[in-house]
Amino acid sequence: MKIILNSNSGCQDAVVIAECLQLQGHDVLSAGDLLSESTAVDFEADAIICFDPSQASYADCPVVQMMSSSDEPVLRNSSLLVYSSRYMVPRGLRNRAVVIPFPVNVDLFRYRSPAPLRDKIIFASGSLQPAQGHRVLVQAMTLVNKDHRAVIAGSEDFYTVQQMRDHAETLGIAHRIDFPGDNEDMRSLLHSADMGVITSLENRSAPRLASMIMASGVPLLASAADGLRELLIDGVTGLFHSPGNWKQLAGQINHLIENRGLSGTLGKNAREHCEKYCSTDAVGERWTEALEQLCFR
Repeated sequence: MKIILNSNSGCQDAVVIAECLQLQGHDVLSAGDLLSESTAVDFEADAIICFDPSQASYADCPVVQMMSSSDEPVLRNSSLLVYSSRYMVPRGLRNRAVVIPFPVNVDLFRYRSPAPLRDKIIFASGSLQPAQGHRVLVQAMTLVNKDHRAVIAGSEDFYTVQQMRDHAETLGIAHRIDFPGDNEDMRSLLHSADMGVITSLENRSAPRLASMIMASGVPLLASAADGLRELLIDGVTGLFHSPGNWKQLAGQINHLIENRGLSGTLGKNAREHCEKYCSTDAVGERWTEALEQLCFR
């Protein structure tokens, strides 16, 4: 199929989606902000995928709109809406929508096993804001095996790095938590991590961080928010804790520290699950199926 991918320049989502489609043998034209009616006609596009509601308003071929939230405005001429999580799909739009997870290039995340060889690092990432729930992990560290330390990588937002450090200091554990900002190589941190933690306090689409952690073969401890419940299988590819329950999280961390076999099994299962459902190949196949149904039905 011939597909135009219309997005703002530098859109990382568009770059990865283009890779998924090209791996499936599709001819993809990344048009950036320059899409015109003549471009679509000259390219003889079978479909246009757009990331901005203001784009592709005059296309003659089917238009697929990537949706980042349930509140995002829908293009009048959109033939298909693509969401990354089921819970994001409004009831009135379900007949026009399909759910396709964000892809992760599993080859970029080196799988390292067995678990006992990993460093004693509990890894978390995300901007320093209340909704990310990083303070839940900080509090949990007061009960976690003292041989382990946490690394919370994320840019300053509602909280500064110093405020997070001060909070850890009041709990007497500042020496066991690092806040490297957002300049660290996530792949390197994941390669050395013993486990990954996502402490989101609100329902949202499953963050790509979850797929990256799973692709690295690292067991994931995640809050039971809607998007994460679509990706993680409790007790199989990771463990759920109730959002905000730092004592439960601490207990799960210590349980994996003490049970290395379980930790290794969860990490291995997580990697295999990610390869099957979230890899660029798997997501590319989902995209191909959706586009073929749209264009050739």
